[in-house]
Amino acid sequence: MHSPQEHHWKAVKRILRYLKGTLDYGLLIKHNTNNTIQGFCDSDWASDIDDRKSTTGYCMYFGSNLVSWSSHKQNVVSRRNTKAEYHGIVVVLADIIWLQSLLNELHISCTMPKIYSNNLGAVLLSANRVMHSRSKHFDIDIHFVYDHVQRKHVSLIHIPARFQLAGVFTKPIFGPSFTFVRPKLMVLEKPIISLRDVKQIT
Repeated sequence: MHSPQEHHWKAVKRILRYLKGTLDYGLLIKHNTNNTIQGFCDSDWASDIDDRKSTTGYCMYFGSNLVSWSSHKQNVVSRRNTKAEYHGIVVVLADIIWLQSLLNELHISCTMPKIYSNNLGAVLLSANRVMHSRSKHFDIDIHFVYDHVQRKHVSLIHIPARFQLAGVFTKPIFGPSFTFVRPKLMVLEKPIISLRDVKQIT
């Protein structure tokens, strides 16, 4: 039986091995004229075996560029998966509102933002007041999202779990799933520029 310290040390070693093998990778930011805001959010319900708190993660794009991301453990225990997932929607919506405010100050217009969640219950909850009576334990969050959806400030869209890019921020992802998600997050290998390339540029 391994102690918790041994498990943590093994996890640290895996992270260090990954970092050593990806020294040539970086976050690609490129110019584009696509002024759309898209957020992907996910929650791993009761994932901490010690206190049963959920982990929420999200990533947000402006055009094709990844501009914001987060992974954190929720402050309270969620008794239902939908509540844990809805917390993620609220967090990414608040970040979108902040980004829109910044863009407005810079006189940059954008289309209606989109939030993608793989939890169908959370998506339906944002558009159906009938379901609100069953979820009074997080009533304020529900009305916050519902209000913005009804005013068409944001569009909340359900996607299959296999296309949920924020899953990498909430749970371990291995093999083909990880190699699929990494370039979608604009984490790419840096091109090697030779002296011949430099001469051609100049």
